[in-house]
Order: sequence, then C-alpha cells, then structure tokens
Amino acid sequence: MGRSTVHYADNKTNNALKQLHNKLRPAGTPVQRVEYIIELLLLRIFEAKLKKDGEFKQLRQLFTPDYRWKNPKTGKDESNENRLFSYLSTVSNEQILSELNDNFFPFYSSILQNARQVYKTNLPQKVQDQLVLIEEVFSNSNFTNNVNSGNLGEVISIVTNDIEEDRLLKTDLLGDAIESALSETGGTKDIGLYRTPDHIRQFMTALVEPTFADTIFDPACGTGGFLFDAFEFVMRRVDGSQKWPGAKAHKELSKWFNGYFKNNKLDFPSIEQTTQFYRSGVTGIEYLGVIRKMASINFYIRGLNPANIEQGDSLQKYSPVTDHESKSVILANPPFGAQRDQDAYPDVWSEFSKESETTILFVKLMFEQLKSGGRCAVVVSEGFNTWDQFSAKALRKMLLDEAQLKAVISLPQGLFVSKSGVGPKTSILLFEKGGKTDWTWFYKVTNDGYTMGTNRKEQAGCQLVECLDLFHKYVKKGIQPPETKNQFCAPAEWIKVLDPRIKESIRIETRTELQAKNDIDRKKKIKDLDTKVKSKKITQADKQMELKVFEQMLENRIQNEIAKRIDKAHNYSFNMANYKSSLSDSQITDWAEIISHIEPNGATTLDEIYRKLKSSRPEKILPYLVKLNPANALETDIAREYVNNVEETIVAENKEIYKIKKVLMSGAKYPIVKLKDYLILNENKIKPSRNPDVSYKVLGVSNEIGVFRNDKLQPEETSQSYFLVKQNEFCYNPYRINVGSIGLNTFDLDNQIISGAYIVFGCKEDELNPLYLKALFESDMFLEYVNDKASGGVRMNFKFEDMEAWEIPLPSIEDQEKIVSKIEKQMAIIGVCNKVSNNFNVQIENNKIIIDFLGNKNPITIKRISKGKINKILAEVWGLEYIEPITEEN
Repeated sequence: MGRSTVHYADNKTNNALKQLHNKLRPAGTPVQRVEYIIELLLLRIFEAKLKKDGEFKQLRQLFTPDYRWKNPKTGKDESNENRLFSYLSTVSNEQILSELNDNFFPFYSSILQNARQVYKTNLPQKVQDQLVLIEEVFSNSNFTNNVNSGNLGEVISIVTNDIEEDRLLKTDLLGDAIESALSETGGTKDIGLYRTPDHIRQFMTALVEPTFADTIFDPACGTGGFLFDAFEFVMRRVDGSQKWPGAKAHKELSKWFNGYFKNNKLDFPSIEQTTQFYRSGVTGIEYLGVIRKMASINFYIRGLNPANIEQGDSLQKYSPVTDHESKSVILANPPFGAQRDQDAYPDVWSEFSKESETTILFVKLMFEQLKSGGRCAVVVSEGFNTWDQFSAKALRKMLLDEAQLKAVISLPQGLFVSKSGVGPKTSILLFEKGGKTDWTWFYKVTNDGYTMGTNRKEQAGCQLVECLDLFHKYVKKGIQPPETKNQFCAPAEWIKVLDPRIKESIRIETRTELQAKNDIDRKKKIKDLDTKVKSKKITQADKQMELKVFEQMLENRIQNEIAKRIDKAHNYSFNMANYKSSLSDSQITDWAEIISHIEPNGATTLDEIYRKLKSSRPEKILPYLVKLNPANALETDIAREYVNNVEETIVAENKEIYKIKKVLMSGAKYPIVKLKDYLILNENKIKPSRNPDVSYKVLGVSNEIGVFRNDKLQPEETSQSYFLVKQNEFCYNPYRINVGSIGLNTFDLDNQIISGAYIVFGCKEDELNPLYLKALFESDMFLEYVNDKASGGVRMNFKFEDMEAWEIPLPSIEDQEKIVSKIEKQMAIIGVCNKVSNNFNVQIENNKIIIDFLGNKNPITIKRISKGKINKILAEVWGLEYIEPITEEN
C-alpha cells in the first residue's frame, strides 16, 4: 500500500497530535505511544457519543451518582459519575495514572455487563457491538509509570481542548494520530500503516458509487478509511443533511460532490436493508492487530459494526467456497512488495500460487471476490501496468478478457511520500467483473489539488474534478469522451496486439536457434534410416517417406516454439504512452486528407499490413498505408519506419508518400512540452549563521565539473542566505548559465546548501528523468535558447521563468531511461555525466546513428550536427534523423 503524504485537515489538529507524541515520547516506542493516544481518544469519543447518540440514552444512567458497581480491582462498590473522560481534567497530574489504571480501565473492560443492568430491554445490537469493542480495547490497558514522565496532565489537556469534537467523530483522526507519530521516525514500516490521502479515497468512492444494496469490502483496510468513506457516501445519498466529505475536503472536490448528491439521491432503505447493510454491508480485513483495533474504533464512531473488521492475512483467509464472488464493491490500496505469511496461496491463484509480488496476488484476490457486475477501484504501483513476469501479464489479460477495464488513472508521484522518503508512482485501476473490455479510458492526473512536497497545501485546478465529470458523463455510460492532452481511449485490441516487428524477430531468432538442433537430429535420423536400408528392413522409398514425415515434425517443432514465444511476448501493457500517437489532431487530419482518395487493399490485420509493406515496392504501398491508424502509436511508428527507409528519389516522385513523410517528420516522434509543467522550484532558504552548531556542506557549480563540494567556505560566519539542496536538484547561476554554470546535484549529504544567488529546482521524476534533462542542458539547443534569451540585454540574467518556457521533446519515462543508458554507454561515463564536450561524436556499430529514438525534423541545421556540435543520440531525440554516417573526416 502506498504511503500517503503527511498532511492533515487543519493545523490545529496537526499541532495537537505532534504535541501528544512529544509529551508521550518517554513512555516508549512509537507503537506504544500510539496505543496510549488511541485509548485516551476513545475515552473522549465514548463520552461524546454518550451525549449525542440516542441509542446510548439509557446507558447514561451508568454515570449517575445513584448507580453503583463493584470495582474488580478494589473489590468495593463505587459510583461511576467520575468515569467519563472530562473528569480527568480535574485530577492532578500525579493522580491521573492511578485513576486510569485503577478505575477507568477496570470499569470499561467490563462495561457490557453493567450496561445490561441499566437497559430495560435487550441491548440494541449496535450498542452491544460497540461495547464489545470497548471491552476489547481496555481489557489489557495499563499505562506504565513511564507515562508519568510524559506530563500526563498536559496530555489530557491537549486531548480535551485542542482537538475539536467534529474531528473526533467525522474524520480518520486515529489514522492521523498514528501517521503523525510514525512518519517522524520512519515507524510506519514498524506497524505496516500506509494510508491513502482523504481526497483520493473520496475520488475512488465516487467512481464505484456504492449503495445500500452493495457488499463493500477492503482486503487491506488499514484504519478503515475506504470503508467508512463508502459508508458516508451511501448515507449522504439518502440523507441530504449529511456533510460528507466534510468542511476540510478540497473545495473544488466538495463542490462537485454537492452537485452529484443533489442529482443522485436514493430512497431511504427498508429496515431489512439497513439491518443487512449493518451486519455485512461494509467489511474489511487488516493484517495487524493494533491497526485492526483502530479500524474497529472508526467503525464504532460511525455506528458501523466493529466486528466486521477481521484480523489476518487476506490472501490466506480467502476460501473459494465461501468468498468467491461474494462482494459487489471493492475499494483498496493493497501493500506493495509486502512480505508473505506463507510460501504459496493456491486458493487465490493455483497457477501462480508462489508469486512473490503481493500486488499481483491482491488484485487477483479482488477479481475472485467480485460478483459478476461488481465494481473495483484499486491503487496499484505504476509498475504493475507494465511488469513483464508471466503472472502480471496473465492478470492484465484477465482484466481485459473477463472484465471491463473501465479506466486506468495515473496519479502524480507526490501523492505517496512521507518524511522518510518518496513512495512509488501509482495508478488507479477501475474495472467491472464480467463481459469483455471493448476500450479502456486512460487519464493522467498531474494536479490532484494539492501542492507537491511533504506538507501539502490546497491549490486550484484539481483534475480529480474533471476526471469525475468525464467519467460520469461519458465513460460510465459507455461513451468515449473527446480526447484531450490528459486523456484518451484505447481499444482493447490495441492493448492486446503484439508489434509485428517483434513477431518477425522472434520467428527469425527461434528458427535460427532450433535449426542447429534440427540439423543434428536430421543427421542422426538419416544415419538410422541408411542402416535400415542397408539391412533391407526398409526400401529407399520408405526412407524418403519417413524423412518427409520427420521434416514435417521438425517444422512443427519450430512453429510450436515460435507460437509459444510470441504468446509469451505479449505484454498487455496498461501504459497510456504505448498507445497514444504523438501526432497532433491537425496532423492526423492531414494524413487522412492526403490518402482519402486511395482505395484500401484486402489486408485486415496489422500483421498482414506489415507483411504487405515489407514485400511491396514503395510505389505500391499506399493501399496498405491507408489501412494504418495515425492515432495509434504503434501503427504510426511502423509507417514512420517504412517511409524513412524509402529512397529519396522515390519519395520525390510520389506526392502522397512525400506528404505522408512530411506529416510524420513535421511532428516530433515525442511530444514537445514546456518545462514549466515538470519543474519544482526550491524555495527552502536558510541562514546558516542562525544555526552555528549545524555542520553544513557547501556546494558550488563549475562549468567544467558541474556541482562540487566547496569545503573552504564557512557559511555560518556570514549572514548570507543559502538554499537547502536535495539530491537530483539542478542548480544554476542565472548570470553565468551561458558559459555552462548549471549542474545536477548527485550528492546526498545531510545539510547540503548552495548560495542563495543560485536558482535551484527539481523535476517531477515520475515524468522527467533528471539525467535525461541534464543531457538536454548539455546540448547545443539549450545554449542557443539561453543566448537567444540574453540577446539585447546588457547582462545575462536567465530567470526561472525562462527555464520554465524552454520546450523539450518528452519521451515516456521508460524511453528516457533507455536514452540515458545509451548516452552513458557510448560515452563510457556510466555514473558520471558532468563533463560537457563541444565536439564529441558517438561512433556506433556499422557507422550508423542509433535509430531507436528517431523523431522528426526540427528547424536545426544538419551542418551543426555533422560538425559534432550536438550529441548524436540527442539529435535523434530532437528529430534530426538525416545525418551522414560518422567518418574520420567529419
């Protein structure tokens, strides 16, 4: 499960939680402190519910002076009027510990028995369930003497005065309390708590739209956030007075929900429906006992059945007999790369029972548990969309063939990060079990409504709102929304198809590999047959017949192996970049107009079209080109590869081929984007002189070696401001960038700083590889851009706004990594990419440039490239593909 960013609904609550942890720090480990905080919060929550909840009205008699109970610890009859949390505020700091251990905990650990004495009828089921939970929580409670040293009186005061009652009863305060403590220490790993941000839970709930008729489930529920959000969603659909998602929700998202609930009301359910919903409508499983306890308390707060949260390993608990197709809605953020309790889970997936990646097993578990027509929204690591192991590919294929994969929604990396480090890039998969996928909607979220970083703040332009609008207006109804920069729809066949060039390669490699073995078997067979002919056991005619049969067997062996390898090569990737063509709408329109008069041939599959293109003379290819879809990335790439290889004389003689090539070459193979959407400005300035005891590491930037350590400077001796610099951030001098004063910081030191005169920024590493950007900064194109910005000025001053405005080609993150790898390999500077060389050429196999990343021609002169002014590999990225082979002369 991805770790959520540490940000709370309000500063007051956040500060209160931090104070509680600091006051209780001497009391023990982070986990122990959390347990103490839970128990104190539960005491206050119980008192609040006692006053507000009508079903607890008769229970109030327990806390009157007239009611007496026998304290099992003292053996005396005592009154309970002082057994409510508010009483602790009147007790001295020295007495609070004994008051809790001797009076409060014994009373609440047996409250059910006392409650039965004050109710005139049987206890209401909900009251009984909730009191059972309270007994469970307090049955083994005991504050140690160490708690006293934590100023218990101040702790009680914070819980009483600094946490609003609405926060207690309406939010996942317990989850906030845990993460507040553990994120400070990295202790989230100690107890396995990895939370999903509120707005993402709310967003996912709106995608599956639960009702009273649903059975809602989370197999890795943590503190229960998805489950109680689903419950609150259902309640608001029948009761307009409900306030979910609450006053602290993102304003734009809250406005969307107001409109949704106004137009999507449900009738109030019958008694039978509400009873069934309470008993089994909202359920979850949590692995760890302490977290399961918190989830149960969250259920108690909301009037749900606390017993519906089980403890254990969901994968191990799954029974095909009782659990198969038992749920209609699943919302989850299962653990990524978690340790397994047992070696195999055959009930979940017999074919891949020993799969080590738990994300795969959890998604398969959800698929098995969904009823036909059931909806699932699940957060997965973005790697899940492209993992190459057979289990991952088989599962993705299953979601296409046995379910309707409605949407793949890519989330920004900043969502799942804590003070202990950056979490994984994630996506949301939305699918409905049953039927087959016709097409899948891909949507990329870059602004989730909050600033990036550890302490996230609300910002305008939340794309989750647009995503929900498009989903409910179009996708949910089976209509494809109009394509935009952030979203498009891919037919399932695009996802299932395998590049015919890969198939061709497999056929060649397999035949070559098996032919050698076949030659050995053939010689042995001929020798055996010759022996039989010589001994007159068979005739020459018999020999020829057996050889013919044997040759067919050998060919069948090759064909079977080819088919097997091709089948394994299918990836069924859920990566949007694999399918969306980089051509613009106008370029696609131009393509269609150019060949609109051409009659297509009879080829019906991409394999057939590719074979025809390969075997046809260039003058005869138009009936096959017209069959290719320029909106499809793969088909566009096949067309680009073909026309790039057509001789210039033939291109010049054929106006359609010439125009098609111009379309392909006029738009980049990769989209051209401004850096603004991909950079993160560092504004974290400090004055070292104010912290003379801190050992700061000063950095500088050289046009020769990039970022370096400057151990001579003593920053604490001046009043100058410095930036705190992180690893993989860029630093540049705005007045000297034209001479190469820009570098990528590869150091990862404590308290590393650089002069405040520099501009420091990072990039969104899930979309832009810092090493790829560094290579672009070292290109002649960047220097030209910098100099253009300075033209007419008295002095160079390259502002951050200028940096943001620079346009670059942006391949997929996977392609960026390949490009960086090629550059490093060719330049023999693996791990060290700081030296800028103005005249280097990349000599590669067969004296040709690398064509893997060829794009389209940009208005940069080939002469400059051939003179070695531009890294050859980067030239390809920019689309400068017509370059003469490198020779000694040039």
